[in-house]
Amino acid sequence: MKRFVEDMDTLVSETIAMSKMTAGMIERSVRSLMTGDVSLVEDIIDDFDRIDRYDSEIEVMAIRILTLYQPTAVDIRTVATVMKCITYLERMAKYSKNIAKATEYLADKPSFEPKKLIGPMGDTAVSMVKLVTQGFEKRSVDGFDRIVDMDNYLDDTMHENLDEIIRFIGENPDSADVCSYYISIIKFLERVGDHACKMAEKVTFMVTGMRTTIS
Repeated sequence: MKRFVEDMDTLVSETIAMSKMTAGMIERSVRSLMTGDVSLVEDIIDDFDRIDRYDSEIEVMAIRILTLYQPTAVDIRTVATVMKCITYLERMAKYSKNIAKATEYLADKPSFEPKKLIGPMGDTAVSMVKLVTQGFEKRSVDGFDRIVDMDNYLDDTMHENLDEIIRFIGENPDSADVCSYYISIIKFLERVGDHACKMAEKVTFMVTGMRTTIS
């Protein structure tokens, strides 16, 4: 029984570490883009390799727990939540890596006005991941009602920003290459919000035993 508790604690703590690292990657990738600070890019890419290892190692750990201990009730819900969430986290980390690579590509390119649209979306996406991570860590759904509003903000803002960028390209054809990267980044951040919602659904199930839809 002691070994089971220790293994569950390790599973949870490793998942929390993976989630916090992912939130940090998103935050730094957006900051790198907004400031043009390419010195952050290599670290972000290195962090993705660590996230990839977390994904594999945590999955193996979860399967081992299921096989050896056959947990029930909240413990089986916790393992199931972990196995779902690490997939979402790996995808979000990949988006961060892509934003970092875009920053590197754009470093010697001119900056255009629509770039300013990215920052607020990045702040919201990071806040969503941090809120879900806190819920998982504290086994609480406090504040999850805010996630719907934040996700709606990302959805609405993405469409508004895409319209604005397309208009800008029409008026400034030379910006098309750079602005196409802005469009991709905005879509990445909207997807981060979607994955954070899915994580919140799984954490809610873990905590309450009830399934819910957050979108």
